[in-house]
Amino acid sequence: MERSFYYVVTWTEANALVRELSDRFIPFALVQSKKLNIPPNQIAIVFPDLNVRVYAVVRELFGGDGVPYPQ
Repeated sequence: MERSFYYVVTWTEANALVRELSDRFIPFALVQSKKLNIPPNQIAIVFPDLNVRVYAVVRELFGGDGVPYPQ
């Protein structure tokens, strides 16, 4: 999966978000990487490029825009 943007969330938040994303068939990956400087007890939910309608749903679920994934 090509990585376009991500959100950093706690593991507790990730559980609910993963269920919601899966139920809506939105593609994502869970990533823990030193490249992203993720704090302990948190994880990145990473997304590929999404069409505008799907991105709007993701943006609403996370409460804002995602962070661009580093190249």
